[in-house]
Parts: sequence; structure tokens; C-alpha cells
Amino acid sequence: MILTADDLKDLRLRTGRTQADLAAEIGVSQSYIARLESGSLDPKLSLVKKIVDVLTGRTGKLCLEIMTADPVTIAAREVVSTAVSLMRENNYSQLPVLRGTQVVGIITEWDVIQNLQHNLHEISVEAVMSPSGALMVDENTSVDVIIPLFENYQAVLVQNQGRLQGIITRSDLLKLI
Repeated sequence: MILTADDLKDLRLRTGRTQADLAAEIGVSQSYIARLESGSLDPKLSLVKKIVDVLTGRTGKLCLEIMTADPVTIAAREVVSTAVSLMRENNYSQLPVLRGTQVVGIITEWDVIQNLQHNLHEISVEAVMSPSGALMVDENTSVDVIIPLFENYQAVLVQNQGRLQGIITRSDLLKLI
């Protein structure tokens, strides 16, 4: 698909941005945007890509750039009360669950709440952790790819060569603003 000057203008208008707003976001002058939209300027492909990324909400960032590195984890055999303590101490709503160095799941506040009828000092994390497992992506995955996942997941774990490197939560996505 070839984008025309009119297409770029329509896209800008649909996002509610002025020429000055767009110019500031991509680092050019307002007159440059006006000339681009009038068709009197033939921009570099890299600049058009940057404009499209800005106007479509693409971040251009990789998971490793916004993740919380070296996340607090908990062993699968640990008791749930220990997980609760770690969550409270660190103000986290979930923790990756490991068996050795292997990620086997994630325990969330909701998992704990659903199991309040049990003695949390005796029941293992593995017994209550989210059955769907942990969602893992490579650290070089584009953030744009994972954003839709947060409609169904509280966190995405980030790995490199099978090793847990970080975690991205909804609050980490706020770093994009």
C-alpha cells in the first residue's frame, strides 16, 4: 500500500493532532508537515515510517526497553503466605513462579483471593497459581505486539534464551507516555 500526502493528513486529523503537534512529536517544523501534506515535499521513507508509527500509536520500543529487569520471583514449592509477603513488601500484584530456573507460572493477587478458604501458610504457590501459565515473550519483541495481550493478562514475562529477564505489567506500559 502506498501512502499519499492526503492519507497522512487524514490519519493526522483522525488522531486529533495539529500539524504543530505532529511536527513536535517527530522532530521537524510545522511548515515541513504542511509541505508534506500539500505534496510539495518528497520525504525520506524513514520519516514517513516515523510519522505513521506516531499516528497509529506504534511505539517502536522493544520489551527489554520498558520491562522491569530481574523481577522478584517465588519458588513453586514455597507457601502462598510467603508470596503474599513478597507482593506486599514490593507492592506487586503478581510474581513469576519458578521451579529451579524454569518459569512454571505466575501467581496473582486474584489467585490468592480465590484460595482464602485454605491455610495460606500450608498450601504451595504451585497449587494456587494461575493455571493458564505465564505468558512469555522474547526481550526483542516489539512492545506494540504485546499491548493487546493486556486485555486478558496482568503481566507478560520477558525472556532471553529461555531465562527470565524481566516482567512487563500495565504500569510498565505507562513508561511509553
